[in-house]
Amino acid sequence: MKVVRQTKSVSKPWKNRLSGFPTFGKRPLVVGVITTVDEAERAQKLSPKPFDLVEWRLDLTGEHGGRWLERCCALEQSGIRVLLTIRAAEEGGQWHGTDAERVALLQRGLEVVSLVDIEINSRIFPRVVAAAHAVGRPVVASFHDFSGTPPRAALEDVLARGWQAGADVVKLALRLNAAADLPLLLDVLKGGTPEQPLCVIGMGAPAARLALARAGACFAYGFLGASAAPGQVPCAELWAQLQNAADERK
Repeated sequence: MKVVRQTKSVSKPWKNRLSGFPTFGKRPLVVGVITTVDEAERAQKLSPKPFDLVEWRLDLTGEHGGRWLERCCALEQSGIRVLLTIRAAEEGGQWHGTDAERVALLQRGLEVVSLVDIEINSRIFPRVVAAAHAVGRPVVASFHDFSGTPPRAALEDVLARGWQAGADVVKLALRLNAAADLPLLLDVLKGGTPEQPLCVIGMGAPAARLALARAGACFAYGFLGASAAPGQVPCAELWAQLQNAADERK
């Protein structure tokens, strides 16, 4: 049975943080994924920049004695907004520390970055949402399945849990295995609204990533140096492909 999602108002911090993105909701915001500190330095120097914001994958870059926070600060000060993600190993990432350590790092990052990403199934999900909203930062609530695409009812349950916990965006990143998977995700994406924006990603299939981005996903992820997920495409290629997405959504 389909779960009815509860409508909530967009938080004031989210509206404020996205005020610099006039295309939000009109075309997908391109997210350049950073997996090394060197990539961050190169991204800052790029001109023109093939992204709207960057995702700092701290579980991939490592801390480098605090250098990561300095680079995030430098990016933000240069006008590049940063989405901070620390994905645990059991969530498909490479973070092997404790929950307390991850929360502490995210709290440090929240002093600098524009928004954070946390897995809906993570034990620390409620704590991260509360910490982010306490300092006026929006939260991208993620759900990843690297093996396949769950049934519609399971996806609706994930969405409901994300919204009920106060997420500002819910992101579904799912492996496409069957012919029916992409139509299902396109249909799920139709449930997104300006108040409850969705990012839906079809992993392992670059064409599906583009199709979902053009169909209404609020974010589209591309790599700046090395791919961080199955089927991820170079950021510059993604940027070029999606520049007409605003017209396609009219």
